[in-house]
Amino acid sequence: MQTVSLGILDGVIMINVVKKTVGIFLATALTVTSLTGCTSKDKAAVEETANGFLAVVASDSDEDINKFATMEVAGGDFVQLFDADSMTDAFVSGFDLSELTDETKKEVDSFCNLFDDMIKEYSITKVDIAKDKTATAIATIKTNFPVDIINSDSASEKISEATEAYNKNNEEKIASWYEEGEEYAKAKIYDDMIRIILEIYEDEIANSSEENYAIALTLKKNAETGSWLVTEVKDYESSTSEN
Repeated sequence: MQTVSLGILDGVIMINVVKKTVGIFLATALTVTSLTGCTSKDKAAVEETANGFLAVVASDSDEDINKFATMEVAGGDFVQLFDADSMTDAFVSGFDLSELTDETKKEVDSFCNLFDDMIKEYSITKVDIAKDKTATAIATIKTNFPVDIINSDSASEKISEATEAYNKNNEEKIASWYEEGEEYAKAKIYDDMIRIILEIYEDEIANSSEENYAIALTLKKNAETGSWLVTEVKDYESSTSEN
């Protein structure tokens, strides 16, 4: 009888141990599942926001960019680089558009529109969420021509040569313009030079090739709305060197 009792007692103990172990396992599993589910949802939301942001920048979406990014990012250099209106403003900065002929204005608009469609492809390749609840989305973008083509050494050299040649070949004409007044002369020279510079840039673009870039988007979650916003855009190398 004692042996049987011990056997029963051992069985009860084993059952309790199993129940306790199963209970701990289930509690742990549920916690992990809950955390994983939360992280997965956040990652999906981050990826959706990052894709939406790039879609607006690449003009694949008619949605307001402020839905996906802060005002600082929306008005920042990265976004403006791919916006025709911003490029036009930068291109004619310091001058009055009324000084240009209608034909030159059309050429400026046509050139700057190239930047609206500069991004050919884009994709989100990785999403990470840090302990401080900020997220990083790594993206790759393919452009139809290099983003820094305007500031390239080749373009700068050609513009310098063209400016020198223009002054040399048009000395008499420029002198006659100044006889009409300084403002008149500057407007005429500016109109001519804009067209020459545009021709150089367009030639550079025509002879360039597609480029691939990696960028890092930093996103933060709005505690009240639960939505994510892009708060910073950096090139990938800069973002990794800071870590």
